[in-house]
Amino acid sequence: MKDKETSTFIVKVMDQQNNSWQGSITWVENDETMYFRSALELLHLMDGAIKKNTNTEVKEN
Repeated sequence: MKDKETSTFIVKVMDQQNNSWQGSITWVENDETMYFRSALELLHLMDGAIKKNTNTEVKEN
């Protein structure tokens, strides 16, 4: 069985408005920082980074 790559994120919640979080997320492996305006946007950013990482692995193999 092939080992799956992991993704590490550092999430900084800087504020809370309208019952949601605002802050930044850093994708450690790629040293990329992105900003989010809601918890849903945070999840979309994480999902996109993981999909991007998975697509890169497939192309390399």
